[in-house]
Amino acid sequence: MAGKQLTVAALVLVTLAGWGGSAPTSDAGFAAGSGEAGIGTDMGTAAGTVTGRVRPRVPFALTKAEWEAEKAQLQVEGTAPPGTQVTVANATSLVTLGRTSAGSDGRWRLEVRDPRPVPCRVRATAGERWSERAVDHAPATCDGGGGGLSALAVLGPATVAEGHTATYTARATFTDGSTQDVTALAVWSVNSPHATISGGVLTAGEVAADETVLVSASYTRGSETRSASTTVTILDQVPVSGSHAGRFAVYEGTKTCLTCHLSEAMAMHASVHYQWQGNASEAVGLSSSLAGKLGGINDFCIYPDINWLGKLVNLDGQQVDGGCARCHAGLGAKPAPEPTQAQLENIDCLLCHSKNYRRTVAQVDGAWRFVPDTAAMSVSLQQAAVDITKPDSATCLNCHTKAGGGNNYKRGDLEEAHRTPSASFDVHMAPRAAGGAGLSCLSCHTAAAHHIAGRGTDLRERDLADPVRCTNCHSRSPHKDSKLNSHTARVSCTVCHIPEFAKVAPTDLHRDYSASAEVVAATRLYEPHMLLASHVQPEYRFFNGTSQFYEFGSEAVPDSSGRIVMSKPLGSITDPSAQIVALKRHTARQPIDPVTRRLLPLKMSTFFQTGDVTAAVRQGVAAVGWPDNGFEFAETERWMGLYHEVAPAKQALQCSACHGGTRMDFAALGYTPLATRNGKPLCSSCHGAKTASFTKIHEEHVTEKHYDCSTCHTFSKAQ
Repeated sequence: MAGKQLTVAALVLVTLAGWGGSAPTSDAGFAAGSGEAGIGTDMGTAAGTVTGRVRPRVPFALTKAEWEAEKAQLQVEGTAPPGTQVTVANATSLVTLGRTSAGSDGRWRLEVRDPRPVPCRVRATAGERWSERAVDHAPATCDGGGGGLSALAVLGPATVAEGHTATYTARATFTDGSTQDVTALAVWSVNSPHATISGGVLTAGEVAADETVLVSASYTRGSETRSASTTVTILDQVPVSGSHAGRFAVYEGTKTCLTCHLSEAMAMHASVHYQWQGNASEAVGLSSSLAGKLGGINDFCIYPDINWLGKLVNLDGQQVDGGCARCHAGLGAKPAPEPTQAQLENIDCLLCHSKNYRRTVAQVDGAWRFVPDTAAMSVSLQQAAVDITKPDSATCLNCHTKAGGGNNYKRGDLEEAHRTPSASFDVHMAPRAAGGAGLSCLSCHTAAAHHIAGRGTDLRERDLADPVRCTNCHSRSPHKDSKLNSHTARVSCTVCHIPEFAKVAPTDLHRDYSASAEVVAATRLYEPHMLLASHVQPEYRFFNGTSQFYEFGSEAVPDSSGRIVMSKPLGSITDPSAQIVALKRHTARQPIDPVTRRLLPLKMSTFFQTGDVTAAVRQGVAAVGWPDNGFEFAETERWMGLYHEVAPAKQALQCSACHGGTRMDFAALGYTPLATRNGKPLCSSCHGAKTASFTKIHEEHVTEKHYDCSTCHTFSKAQ
């Protein structure tokens, strides 16, 4: 599969050079010298430090490639940000010639002794950036070709099933008898409207009957051009079926969908699921009302902007898909505000609308992109493209259970067990036959024009104004007991009805980047040390619908707890719009700049592949153009709302769990009683010692005697 061999080779080059995701600017173009630097400056001598000098940005460029016949030596030179690792390869075969690093002056140089064969062109790669240059004074036998171009041959399979792909190779023969694979350099064509070909990869569309077509390639070397062809028969298969069967002959990606669904694509382009940003008017502490995952830092995988998409090489030498964009509803390019044709075609409609569709990461025209993974699909691509359905809960779970890098790591209440839930696990999502309500994700998270309702407490953006509330289905007085109903104004349903979370899969409660990295058996990649736990008791705070956030690039100031707050709900006991809600509290220990006190981004591909946090910080700092001041570690904290894994009514908390128990931290909520009153201990200021339950005491003082809260507490009653 020559066309795909070229792609894989290119992937290896970029991976070995140090995959960097996407740069902060658009990754739509990868011309020589384009993009931001993806690799940092020289590492200091002390562990966990980076050279503290501020240098001007040095562009990545390939400035010289020359063959010195007398010395039998190839000289390649260029520029790059100091410390950048550069891989030099034969631009035709993509065989690596050597690796080097840019010095403190931003220059790099590589000398290769007696390469076999001498390349006609070389390619220098650093992260996602690459540049090519013809080799000056290259011999006539460069790239193994000697003399003139003699002939061209096209090789490949004689048949291909409709809806599948086949790969063809173009091989040139020269007058000296040598040959060369020129698949990537040839111009390809096919003489049928039922097939397309690019880079030697033929995609066969739907045919009414077996159809024989001509696959042709043309290759030019100097002033000589040779052409060749071969025939292939597209085999008629079992007819495709589904909602879109017969609507198009060949699926050509999202542009096929756009012929009928342009307005839907425009709506999707404007959504939070595509933009990863949106209306952040409920977020406090940010300088812009437009915010989201992109542009924001977190305490899990840190900074998506520079960890967008690529390939990782695990400890077994296997390539695996990497990057935050694995859960982005796009085809690999970063979202941009304007709905250009390229942006609309970047939407991956099949990700949410085709159950049989699978995708993988590959390089397309020098950039990391998603391509159909037909080898992982149980049906043809054409069948997957015509069998279109509306998203269901399984669709949502495909991404949302893996947030934070693993099953249930991030949220704590969204896990793979939701695919087959019992009523005791989640009474809302369990099927009716199992005693549940039979709800889907979209039952609560309603959708309108591809925008989805719901924000929680720690999302900066809101996609749809419609709130997700229990009272959308339940009344404000849902209990038969009036005393229980008296709580609903100030106590969220989640407090009593989610007594625990992470009921099956453990969740990440603390992530420590200062500890030694650990190898994950399933992926054979490194991950930070994590404290994982199941059956976790929630914590509780007031929430009035707004939240405070740390803004990327700002000074990180710890709060009274000594931790830097990444996100927390706002509200208090005196705020009549606030309710007590159930929360997951996540803490982390992550890198911070000791000079600017900014939390630092990490190049996660480096960390996942090597476990080297120093290198990951060094490259992350360089990727965003910040000065290298070294790093230390800071304690951070995030509070996340819990809304899933709702227990049946019979498993809800009893009154004694909070009143008289230790579950509720009343002091943290502001319910601290006065120590004294009128110069005496609180209770004895009015009467002698009495023994009674909280309920009886509270009812006597509030209901019967009508005392204001301030009589015994530090606050007045919130209305």
